[in-house]
Amino acid sequence: MNPSSALRRLKPESPRARRAVAGAGFLAAAVVMSASIFATGPKPLPEQREEKAWPVSTLAIEPARLRPSFSAHGRIEASHLARLRTDLNAQVLDVHVKAGEWVPKGALLISLDDRESRLALAQHQATVSELEAVIRSIELEAAQIEATTDHYASMQKIAQQKLDRHQNLMSERLISQALLDEVTAQANQAQIQYRTHLRELEDFPNRLAAANAKLSRARALLADAQLDVDKSRILAPFSGPVLDVHVAAGDRSGMGSPLLEIADAASFELRVQIPNAYGDRFHAHLSRSSTVYADTDYGARLKLLRFASQVRTGQSGLDAFFQVAVESGAPATALGRMVAVSVKLPEEDGVVALPVQSLYENDRIYAVKDQR
Repeated sequence: MNPSSALRRLKPESPRARRAVAGAGFLAAAVVMSASIFATGPKPLPEQREEKAWPVSTLAIEPARLRPSFSAHGRIEASHLARLRTDLNAQVLDVHVKAGEWVPKGALLISLDDRESRLALAQHQATVSELEAVIRSIELEAAQIEATTDHYASMQKIAQQKLDRHQNLMSERLISQALLDEVTAQANQAQIQYRTHLRELEDFPNRLAAANAKLSRARALLADAQLDVDKSRILAPFSGPVLDVHVAAGDRSGMGSPLLEIADAASFELRVQIPNAYGDRFHAHLSRSSTVYADTDYGARLKLLRFASQVRTGQSGLDAFFQVAVESGAPATALGRMVAVSVKLPEEDGVVALPVQSLYENDRIYAVKDQR
């Protein structure tokens, strides 16, 4: 191969080949320049990281004799709830209250039809009056029979004396046997009448006792009928709010069917779940009859009544019950309402008052020392 043919192979013979060669040259030049820049450039100094400062509020504290307190939420409940029922099968004449109304003790709530009950009452009253008349008749008869006792005794004595005389005459054969038999029959008849009189007189206490027993039974049935009449008037057993009404005028009450629900206002309580950390302290204060109270978000102060003896399902702490002062129709005492309270325990020594924001996980606080 001669040198001229080799030179022709190295030289590009087309425009496309010439562009490819030029591009490769530029790329090689760029790589060489980048490598020279990194190789000859200055080395960077390490960055100094500054500690981040968090803005916090601090408070100087000093232990003192204070009331420990904590915030909680409770629900207003009633320990006495009555679901009023009736055992009368009667028509509902009128419903005098509506759900949500506050009623005093003894207020008329529902009126039932009492016509059937009053008819039964009248029948039993008539039976009582009849038996009372029977007893008066027995007592009068006993008094009259007792007054004739001496007469019966005298008749029996006379008949016996007559018999004795005729027997003496018969022994002397001065009278006939027929006459003696007749006198004997008269004496026996007088004796029988006297004995019958005494038996009737002795039986009067038994007749009177039986009549009095019937009268007692009739009076009991009369009282039961009076109860049925009274049951036709459904009255409030205590003062409090009407929670629900299950019937309306025109309905018919059934045996044991609920008519109305009412809560005892005097039994209103606030159930508050107590954190476990305060459980033992609550028991200790209750055993010493110390005062524990809760201030509500509506300005009332509630006194601790009792402490629960078991943990309800889904809770981690026991419940405390505070007495709720009832005000008729006040929305603050509505059953089921959630109330925010601040529970305050009796004063203790060595207590520090801290804002709630300073507590972490309810059992941790941080102290600031040397600005850290």
